[in-house]
Amino acid sequence: MIGARLLAGVSRGRLRSHFEHNDGRLMHKWLHYFDIYERHFDAFRRKRPTVLEIGVFHGGSLEMWRDYFGRGATIIGVDIDERVRSIEDPGFRVVIGDQSDPVFLQSLADKYGPFDIVIDDGSHVPAHQVASLTALWPHVKVGGVYLVEDLHTSYWPTYGGGLDVATSFIEWIKSRLDDINAYHSREPHFQPTEWTKTLGGLHVYDSIVVLDRADVQKPSVRKTGRPTFATSNGETTEIELDGQHLAQLALVGSPRARVRRLVRHPIVTTRRVVTRWFRSRR
Repeated sequence: MIGARLLAGVSRGRLRSHFEHNDGRLMHKWLHYFDIYERHFDAFRRKRPTVLEIGVFHGGSLEMWRDYFGRGATIIGVDIDERVRSIEDPGFRVVIGDQSDPVFLQSLADKYGPFDIVIDDGSHVPAHQVASLTALWPHVKVGGVYLVEDLHTSYWPTYGGGLDVATSFIEWIKSRLDDINAYHSREPHFQPTEWTKTLGGLHVYDSIVVLDRADVQKPSVRKTGRPTFATSNGETTEIELDGQHLAQLALVGSPRARVRRLVRHPIVTTRRVVTRWFRSRR
């Protein structure tokens, strides 16, 4: 157990350690990013993921991802600067193109997708960030993640941003919060979209947003267990007990189910039976 904890600690700090001991190609990172990376990328380590990073800079982060995900990973770097062609090596590929060009992005997805992870560390221009995400999102695998970083530019006028500026990435992503909850809408003009059906989660941090790709099913709700009170929400409890609920109670209340619970969880089951008995005596 102690060894496992120590190894877990090493794993959580692997990217930061790589950065601090980097004597390879240049990297430029906000330090709080590393914990976010590890939180969302750890599950992909040594599972041969396909990783796309927009924005190559000097190539340091491509070396970091190769080290972190293992040599079985397919790592593609995208940049508009022709000079980065020279840094390609057997551990990763480099493609030259404009992240705001949907035709280029489609060709990228056709050749290298679908992707387990997409990291946008490119131009940092909000319009480009939205264009890349919109074009590439259909090519992220279910269970994959899309991370956009350096979103502080959404608050910088020099990048077309600013507080409450409608064209910033931050303002655009706020609408995805509505999309996630659209199945619960009671308004005709607010209905589920493709984002509702594919966006499983949205994680917002200082300068970073992470989107989880999922196959989202329409939410369903059920009740289980026995009522405590005779009325609920102004109505008698019996009205709220639909056929599915009654069938569940009958199933878990069968002698066979009771014995099975007692064998598997003797202490919890005994405590529950005793508590129910005392409650019925009141």
